[in-house]
Amino acid sequence: MTFSSSPPAPGNPAFSIDTIDCGEVVVIHARGELDLAADPLLGATLALADAAAKPVVVDLTEVTFCGSCVLGQLLAAGRRITGDGRQMLVATSQYMVLRPLTLLQLDRDITIVPDVETALRRLTRSPIAAVDPATDTTASAG
Repeated sequence: MTFSSSPPAPGNPAFSIDTIDCGEVVVIHARGELDLAADPLLGATLALADAAAKPVVVDLTEVTFCGSCVLGQLLAAGRRITGDGRQMLVATSQYMVLRPLTLLQLDRDITIVPDVETALRRLTRSPIAAVDPATDTTASAG
């Protein structure tokens, strides 16, 4: 399963969201400013990842802004996924993402790790090479 965002419309903050099925885990890579404009795409992407019935890693290591609507999407998806007995990990060390997650105490419900490699090690039995959608030949533009 691969899914890519289309280029942002003129006047909208730049963001992209890509999903890669790594076999045992679904990885969602997000970049740029995740605000109200990104909310519908992120919601759809999280729903697709949830439907895959696998653990999910949400890579926010390249996110420069994370709005409240996005935090709500992450919280709701995390509750759905963990409610089904799976795990969802958010990978980030970005202050602009960590600060609201911790201020709102969402880190009590959302497991945060510093990077995708750490998340994949926690979720898989066998090592998976880090996935970079920019160089992944299985990803397709949508």
